[in-house]
Amino acid sequence: MRSTSIIIATSFAPTAFAFTLKGGNSNSNTMTTKIQASSVSEDVKQKQQQISDPLGLYPQDSTERQLGLIQPLESSSQSQDQTLIDPLGLYSQDTQERQSGMIEPLLSGPQAQDKTVFDPLSIYQDRSELTNDVVMSASLPFLKRPAALDGSLPGDRGFDPFNFSSDDSKLLWYREAEIKHGRLAMLASVGWVLSELTHNTFASQLDLDSLLGFSDKVPSVLNGGLGQTNPLFWIAAIGAAAALESVPSMNENGDRREPGDFNFDPLGLGGNDYQQKFDKQEAEIFNGRLAMLGITGFAIQEFFLNDAVINQTPIFFKPFGDVVAQLMESGAANSM
Repeated sequence: MRSTSIIIATSFAPTAFAFTLKGGNSNSNTMTTKIQASSVSEDVKQKQQQISDPLGLYPQDSTERQLGLIQPLESSSQSQDQTLIDPLGLYSQDTQERQSGMIEPLLSGPQAQDKTVFDPLSIYQDRSELTNDVVMSASLPFLKRPAALDGSLPGDRGFDPFNFSSDDSKLLWYREAEIKHGRLAMLASVGWVLSELTHNTFASQLDLDSLLGFSDKVPSVLNGGLGQTNPLFWIAAIGAAAALESVPSMNENGDRREPGDFNFDPLGLGGNDYQQKFDKQEAEIFNGRLAMLGITGFAIQEFFLNDAVINQTPIFFKPFGDVVAQLMESGAANSM
């Protein structure tokens, strides 16, 4: 018995046809045709080009959608995520969405289980409903002290009205960012005043053009004049900032590095024991916070009053004799 098989496959249709011809003896010849459709293999489907259908033009019973050629707009994890956020509490407790757990809580972890009730304004008549031994914030006595701000960090006075300390994993990152900005602000506060006091003198001695603006105002975002600064200065500043950001947060022994500790203390001012180090770090935090407020005040003050801060408040920046002379000259000018 002889058997001949012919397989025809096309790339235009997702089916393959198999023909089998069987021949019998000399008395009778029998031909049997079998047509069998096979499903497309995964290799063929992967070679097919995915079709994007953002408007849903392909119906559910279309060949392209049944073959999986329609590219989904969202991943499977995103399409299955039906979490709802209800910051205003519009969904009541007896709604189906809240009972099924679809409403995402705004707080997670220990804060979501915090049932503390305190009454700084003495609104509750029944004092038995209040929670006893509630530790209030030292800086905001009408608010409860945040759980993560227990006083172990230098400069911690429980001030966190926007609840940034709710995430313990980010608290140390916030502290290091505060230290970096505080140190930069302290340098900027000193550099701002020294520039207005000495820049014209050095520029004239070196036969250079002065970069100070009207009334000896330093270049800034609000004052303008930043375009006159040498580009090498910006390259050096960005490079120094990138170098500090590249410092790993872990020490070589695997312990986490303290926020702001870059192992730089050439004069040994960091303190010897724990208490001295804590006091030094707290002083740095307080002065850094004051400097951030001060440098912001410098910029706003010069922008609105259109005069350098050394001229507006000379008693803080100039010798007493120069201050008296300046006040007498201004008084004589006003009397004329």
